[in-house]
Amino acid sequence: MADRQKYLISKNIGRKVLMIGVFYKNNAPGGMAAVIQYYEKYFEVLRYTSSWKMSNSFIKLIYVICAYLKVFIILLFDFRVRLLHIHVAADGSFWRKSMFLKLGKTFGKKVIFHVHASRFKDFYNESEKRSKIIENLKMADCLIVLSESWKKWFIDIGIHKDNIQILHNITEYPDIADKVLDENGKVRFLFLGELGDRKGVFDILRGLNNNKEELKGRMELRIGGNTNEEKLISFINENGLSSFVKFEGWVAGEKKKKLLNWADIYILPSFNEGLPIGILEAMSYKCPIISTAVGGIPEVVVPQINGTLVTPGSDEEIILAIKKYVSNPSIIDKEGAASQVMVGDYLPDFVLVHLNKIYLKMMC
Repeated sequence: MADRQKYLISKNIGRKVLMIGVFYKNNAPGGMAAVIQYYEKYFEVLRYTSSWKMSNSFIKLIYVICAYLKVFIILLFDFRVRLLHIHVAADGSFWRKSMFLKLGKTFGKKVIFHVHASRFKDFYNESEKRSKIIENLKMADCLIVLSESWKKWFIDIGIHKDNIQILHNITEYPDIADKVLDENGKVRFLFLGELGDRKGVFDILRGLNNNKEELKGRMELRIGGNTNEEKLISFINENGLSSFVKFEGWVAGEKKKKLLNWADIYILPSFNEGLPIGILEAMSYKCPIISTAVGGIPEVVVPQINGTLVTPGSDEEIILAIKKYVSNPSIIDKEGAASQVMVGDYLPDFVLVHLNKIYLKMMC
């Protein structure tokens, strides 16, 4: 596997591409960071400039200024660079990355704008600078989006279809261990993500609180994530959920693999998404998915095939989905097997071969 990984994006190609995005080292949180972590394993040479890091406002400002100067110097002196691959989200990320987009075009480079934003639609619809957003998007030589539904949306706001490429989010090859069944027959659910309203974790907890007498002893939920930890722990303890709901803290590396092997069902009832890496990871570990029909999720989670889709914010529908698996655990293996088959197009061999073709086409 190591030799194959090394050459999915060759040194010859990698040296011509300058990638710009968030800080991703040391298991940094966030879907964009996870994508770059996976890319690094399969690029023989990854030339990367980090333009943003979680910190206070002053450090963030210094960070982006230093990144801009670094990119400027590279473009000024390194004539090998032919292409900028810029990873972008919404809000401040979009406007920061637009500076790098314009810098690249000033130096006559081809530029990819790779849009990861879960809330880009809200950002665009709520902005008073929609024409400026469109102008910047059209300046890119290629707009990479995560799914067919996102491509359609960008076409609808005025981006030409020929300038848009769908590139699937990437997930790693799973490290699957033999599953040890719960000795009491409990069905095991896993949530990994930001511990805020957007990802729906408190909708799950409210539903469990309203049905705890029926569900405790029959299921277990483990939660991994960051932000709002105290609020989450307080809710669990104050509502008597601690016997079957466990908080795992921030989850990465071997701990994440262990939990994905432990889980029977992955649950992420988000209000908005691009295409969550967590869902793809869980699918590769043979988990059925409970999620919502937002962003690109309906393209990988198909009801009655490999999961269940619920309405964002509906704790009643979330609990009905949980009860479906608790009451009929025989469907878990069938839907989990379907998940593993469906995620094949999101593994490195597929995604990075496609990315390599995009690079080669743009460098012609």
